Amino acid sequence: MVRYPVNEVDTAFMEICYRDSPELGNCIKNSIQRMLPEMHSGIESLGFPSLDPYDSKSTYIDYKRNQMSASLHVKNAKTFGMSKAQILDVRATATDKFMNLAVDVRFPEIVMEGYFKGEGRFNSIKLASKGYFNNTMTDVTTTWKMSGHVKERDGEEYLEIEDFDMSPEVANMKIYATGLFPDPELNQIALEFVNQYWPMFYKEMLPNTRQVWEPVMVELVNKIFLSVPYRRLLPKQQQ
Repeated sequence: MVRYPVNEVDTAFMEICYRDSPELGNCIKNSIQRMLPEMHSGIESLGFPSLDPYDSKSTYIDYKRNQMSASLHVKNAKTFGMSKAQILDVRATATDKFMNLAVDVRFPEIVMEGYFKGEGRFNSIKLASKGYFNNTMTDVTTTWKMSGHVKERDGEEYLEIEDFDMSPEVANMKIYATGLFPDPELNQIALEFVNQYWPMFYKEMLPNTRQVWEPVMVELVNKIFLSVPYRRLLPKQQQ
């Protein structure tokens, strides 16, 4: 189990949601929406980082299919727009021992920028590139699916999220990058091709990105779940 400070943190920014209430999902929806502005600059008492921008120092993505393989190293990336999320609906089931949660969420716009270094191979053709990138996605919708179990630590019970899944859908995407090819004209042609056929590339690459975002999202949500005792996070109505 990941360890966080065991002292009871200030939870004034959260709504009290009862695990045995028939309105649990709606209460969690309101609580998340209420917390998002706090997450803009981070929540110090939880050790929760700033969401706008969200900084990622180093990320690796590997892709391989048939005769094609590629690796991408993204450095010093910043993501903007996460705290502007709109929580559309929440479905939740919680007991004394576990919780399942499904959160429908929409992001009006997500912008990511940073630096990359990539290598690719198609049959005997090799390509190496590096440079700056900017990726703008609009009207992003997805469902956060997470589940976890209640575990004891130092005489107190905490809910630990163990699984996190999502498949974001993007209405539109615009990509800009330098250094895809040494020749500026060839670089521009490549960008025009990618921006025209981005839905195909996105659908192909999405499953491979799970190796990157799943551990990140599990760690992020557990900043809250493993810092607030379960009896305070989701108390029983009859106490």
